[in-house]
Amino acid sequence: MSLNKTQTIVIGAAGLVIVVLGLILTGVIPGLKKPAEQKISADLQIWTLFDKEDDLRSALVNFTQAYPGVKTTFRTFNDPEDYEAKLLDALASGKGPDIFMIQNASRQRYENKIYPLSAASVSVAKIQELFPDAVVNDFVSNNATYALPLSIDTLALFYNRDMLSQAGLALVPKTWEELGAAVPKLVLFDAQNKITQAAIALGGSDKSIDRAGDILSLLMLQNGTKMISDNIDSAAFASNEGENALSFYAQFSNPASPNYTWHDGLGKDIEAFTQEKVAMIFNYASAVNEIKSRNNFLNFGIGPVLKSAQAKKTIAFPKYWGYTVSRQSKSPMPAWTFILYLTTDPKTAQNYLNLTQKPPALRTLINKYLNDPDLGVFASQALTAKSWPEPDSKAVQKIFSDAIENVTSGRLSPKTALEQAQNQVTRLMQK
Repeated sequence: MSLNKTQTIVIGAAGLVIVVLGLILTGVIPGLKKPAEQKISADLQIWTLFDKEDDLRSALVNFTQAYPGVKTTFRTFNDPEDYEAKLLDALASGKGPDIFMIQNASRQRYENKIYPLSAASVSVAKIQELFPDAVVNDFVSNNATYALPLSIDTLALFYNRDMLSQAGLALVPKTWEELGAAVPKLVLFDAQNKITQAAIALGGSDKSIDRAGDILSLLMLQNGTKMISDNIDSAAFASNEGENALSFYAQFSNPASPNYTWHDGLGKDIEAFTQEKVAMIFNYASAVNEIKSRNNFLNFGIGPVLKSAQAKKTIAFPKYWGYTVSRQSKSPMPAWTFILYLTTDPKTAQNYLNLTQKPPALRTLINKYLNDPDLGVFASQALTAKSWPEPDSKAVQKIFSDAIENVTSGRLSPKTALEQAQNQVTRLMQK
């Protein structure tokens, strides 16, 4: 069938519009200023955790100028448990938001609730170009993108400069072996052999160490532990590597160990750190403001998470949140267009980071933060971050904490405690 001149022009114009929109969405053509885009109409309900509407004000203003037909309504939560409970209830009743946030290790848990961004819209190669590998590993599956972050946070070493100097330590430990050598110089005991000053908050459960489960996950990953089975239907960390990681962690609260320096009776690690009762702790960038608010005169620094001296690769452990689109959304592509603008436009992301004082996620911004005294370490570690797909992050933290307590109390051997934990995580995965 032959086409007349008018039909040819119409078909060609339609094809051009499709190509241009595709190039804009994939970032080949920057900006959100084409007339075709302004025709998008949607009413987007956005649920955020920690991110306030004011934190995203610049993005919202610029986006709605380009898309006057898109309206946004925000609901912000500050408690992760309350957020997740209300989100799951809303999604179950069919009244969930168009856009919400998921934690990096929780993609599989929410996968059937998400409308993913196909590779036809934005390729995996483009995501790899924009973000560190952790984002691809955490949020990309089967050539589809399930979420995108504005910030990537990782565990790091917080240390008290004055306490290290008093102990004659000119350099901050960078390896687990260096930490072992530093512990005897930092830990202090009274006449009854009770700890009066701890070297580092390690070896305790979540009763005293907020990130106990994450630190154990870090040690397992650094030790080469296979966390889940190949078909992703069961946990697999009850191995020699996993057992060695748990034993190494627990030794710091074992009075018979030369590395004994901590126990759950010493109180919460952040409080002990701000009261200068412990020289070092592990935590995330999100803890910086809390530490400063508790003791504004504390002379502390932040260093990279420790690794083995024999390790060929550096591995950091991330905890961060990404924006995603609900499968229930009536406007999934406008929702994804907003997320892409929010997370992949450097100026928009930079404005958000300035307001929130969080480390960056975009590769183009990471170099700018490398020398930042508070966030430089976290920016650098985003490039080496590695996690594993936890079926329920809060539940896994409790399971790992219980395993730690079972070992440090002497109730179970590391092998038995880890086998028990593995069975519990497997049941979570198979729900």
